[in-house]
Amino acid sequence: MRCINIPLVQTGQIHKLSADYISGNESLKNLYDFTPDLPGISAAIEKRKTYPVNRQILVQSLKQQYSGYFDKSENKKVEENINALLDEKTFTITTGHQLNIFTGPLYFIYKIVNAISYAQILKGQHPENHFVPVYWMATEDHDLEEINHFHIWGKTLKWDDKQAGATGRMNPHSLETVIEELGTLMENSPNGKDLVALFRNAYLGHKTLADATRYIVNELFKDYGLVVIDGDHPELKKALIPVLEMDIFNNTSFKAINATIDILQKNYKLPLSPREINVFYLGKNTRNRIVSDNGLYKVLDSDKSWTEDELITELHQNPENFSPNVVLRPMYQELILPNLDYVGGNSEIAYWLELKAAFDVANVFYPQVLVRNSALIIGKKAAEYLEMLKLKPEEIFLSLEDLKFRFYAVNELEHDSEKDAAIILDQFEKLRNDLQGLPSDLAANIVKQMNLQVKEVKKWKSDIHQKQLELQEKKVAKIDKIYASFYPEGELQERYDNFIPYYLQYGKDWIEMLVKEFNPLKPVCHVFIEE
Repeated sequence: MRCINIPLVQTGQIHKLSADYISGNESLKNLYDFTPDLPGISAAIEKRKTYPVNRQILVQSLKQQYSGYFDKSENKKVEENINALLDEKTFTITTGHQLNIFTGPLYFIYKIVNAISYAQILKGQHPENHFVPVYWMATEDHDLEEINHFHIWGKTLKWDDKQAGATGRMNPHSLETVIEELGTLMENSPNGKDLVALFRNAYLGHKTLADATRYIVNELFKDYGLVVIDGDHPELKKALIPVLEMDIFNNTSFKAINATIDILQKNYKLPLSPREINVFYLGKNTRNRIVSDNGLYKVLDSDKSWTEDELITELHQNPENFSPNVVLRPMYQELILPNLDYVGGNSEIAYWLELKAAFDVANVFYPQVLVRNSALIIGKKAAEYLEMLKLKPEEIFLSLEDLKFRFYAVNELEHDSEKDAAIILDQFEKLRNDLQGLPSDLAANIVKQMNLQVKEVKKWKSDIHQKQLELQEKKVAKIDKIYASFYPEGELQERYDNFIPYYLQYGKDWIEMLVKEFNPLKPVCHVFIEE
């Protein structure tokens, strides 16, 4: 594949707040501590040293989560990176995502690759330190509908299951029917059996979706030392207790973020709205909000409630039962990881920029934040169509209507024979004027014959034009077809299509190509063109 890079701000696919952030808008400088560049990360390294984390608890917890993995030498790089986290000179580069089945849309893969690539870049810039790429699994998210399906080869495969509560705790064994369906789709692929075996070992060989997802991600990225972390862990949760108390009893995040919103909403449509209490209570199969009601703290849709003293006791005795929402999860990450940077999608970074004041109030380290690289893959046939239509790959970010206008602008409708016909008609008109002075009966006979010829010329000129219109319509229909491959069902390709077709075709070389090309310090969309 060859690759061309389009700045994200030129694609029309970026949140305005994120676009202004990466463009260095002066009015946003109070929303972050570190600029999105190498000087910014250098400053982050120094400041992070003043915000220590409990590295022993972190490594112990990770080793529990990776139980059985390090019996195999193939996981050596992951084991080394986990052990390295005990060293004060080791830092993490983090991204996070939900537990989409079979990895869901392409950008699941792209986010992880961004973190890996950035960790490699920083090792080259700061050889005295070590940088570990981390994928934070959103195991406590309870929205199964968002993760229970994926799209492949024009089909949607769905996990029909009625489990509830934190998705990471769900049993994945009922995914067997989806695995069988996927196997049928891939039965003619040389690498299909290996990929089906991977998913079978993951979903049928583990008791929770969190463990299954760790297995899949590890198999894809273990060669890069990627560490997968599950925040749904009692020892790790202890670090979050002070922030939970501030949020529940003083509504600190609610107040701080709303003050930021009051300023930003004049110029931006914002993705995040905090609640007075940004904490859920985790039950066996439930994850429900905690609310304050007449001096009591209640769990919605349950009979559970506490006084303030009772809730403080519960928090300290059973922190694993409390789950941060989207407002507090980033703080939790920074409390347990020696993290320097979060790499996220442009909408994610927009809501991270809303959070800075809440981090400050809670005295939590606010990392450098980078908008991840995006990607779009143009298949060989689509690339050939674009060339035939005289359209450039970078023009695929236009709307469909504008792309068609561009097509008409660069493709001349008039055929050369139409131009020849126009010349003939002009000559006939000149001849008509030259007939003056001839005997009237002769001139009339010539005009009669000429009119017959003019009629014929106009007819075949019209026929040629009509044929050209038909050809143009066929070409425009091709534009509709290839545009749908870039924006399936109106979504960005990376937010809809799954990685499997590309992995089957290219194997791990595809991931290696992404790692080499991606660099979140340069916010671009990589357009990969198959040749």
